[in-house]
Amino acid sequence: MRAWPMPARTISVLVLMFALSGAKAEAPQSKPQAEAADASTPSLPAPLTLASVLTLPDQVSPSVAQARAGMDLQASLRDERRADNGIDVGIEGRLAWREYQNETQDHHRMALHLGKELYDFGQTEQAALAEETLMDAQALRYQDRLSRFRIQMMRAFFDIILADFQYRIDNEAMAVAYIDFDKARDQHELSRISDVEFLRLEAEYEKLLTQRTRSEHAQRRTREHLANLAGQPGQLPDKVRMPSLDFLSERALKTLADYQTAALTHNHEVRRLQTEIKALQHRLESESAADTPTFRADAWGGKLSSYPEQREGNWQFGLSMHYPLYDGGTRKARVQSVRARIQASQAALRLAEQRVRDQVAEVFFDLQLAKAQARQNQRYSDYADLYFEFSRGKYENEMQTDLGDSMVKLSQSTFNIMQQRFNETLNWARLDYLTGQTLAASDYQ
Repeated sequence: MRAWPMPARTISVLVLMFALSGAKAEAPQSKPQAEAADASTPSLPAPLTLASVLTLPDQVSPSVAQARAGMDLQASLRDERRADNGIDVGIEGRLAWREYQNETQDHHRMALHLGKELYDFGQTEQAALAEETLMDAQALRYQDRLSRFRIQMMRAFFDIILADFQYRIDNEAMAVAYIDFDKARDQHELSRISDVEFLRLEAEYEKLLTQRTRSEHAQRRTREHLANLAGQPGQLPDKVRMPSLDFLSERALKTLADYQTAALTHNHEVRRLQTEIKALQHRLESESAADTPTFRADAWGGKLSSYPEQREGNWQFGLSMHYPLYDGGTRKARVQSVRARIQASQAALRLAEQRVRDQVAEVFFDLQLAKAQARQNQRYSDYADLYFEFSRGKYENEMQTDLGDSMVKLSQSTFNIMQQRFNETLNWARLDYLTGQTLAASDYQ
């Protein structure tokens, strides 16, 4: 993909404006809020960089932390299910008496017991496979939420830069309008312009003043949003560092079909639903085997009774079978429940596949449009540069008393180029996310 170079004057304005970053972008922190931030969450670096927000620990996001807790919970359920198929070892003790042939006798017992279920026609094995497969599904959920969180942080970071630039544009436009309004006020007092023209200029100035105030609030709002996402409410970032985004010139689009195929194969959400369906199928096999015999072996050793020489001796070993004949319909209801859950998950999978196809197509065509947008922004930047030189020439030749709106146009051209590059970066990140790729910070510098 072609990288559109910025004109030298545009780059100079860009560097100058960020060198002065913080004059209006400074957001005073609220001390109570800052103290309320989680002490385990790392502080935001200064100046804030794109790499730093993409490498924040996953625990700062409640959504990602929730997914990780889900992994831990599923791991415990998996281990519990594995233990069900192990050897039972325990001590059986009894202190008792009984009546036998009209006399009271001791009926004590103290023995070591070992037992293991030998075969249940796959009921335990399939249940364990279901929990193991659900562990994979939880891992995919975690990866999905982590990638979404990083895209959220990337968007919030870009929003701060754009809000700062928008404020500067609106501040310059307001300053130009104020100069025109101030001149008009003097002329109106001398009756050189009509009331209609004076009120028009005053209304235009008030409109731009309101817009500047809105942009000033956006500076604070975007910083509040990023700090909240980063788990540090109240710790508002002051200055941010412009990312280079050199990777944009190195990436080229494949075909839409390639990306849609990759998404249906590797997308985390699609794979999670596919994995959950596999887990439910294992669970269905387990529940279906609940009406089959179960065989187990048990052994005891020790004091099995108070009269070992006459009755039970010192050890015992046996094989047993349990065959359920009637359970009141419990097994049938459980099988029907699992089948219904499989059908629901299959429908959710089809919906996810439809949604992913549409999202991939949307991002793909946005990336295709990026070339045309870059050319458009470049032409406007060329015009803004030339218009600035033209206005400066008139000012130096005393043909006008100021530079007019040339600085506004120059700043707007820089803003347009930045906004387009940020949107393109976000679209590449979304495409990587949709196709199941890991969003590494090193890929977005």
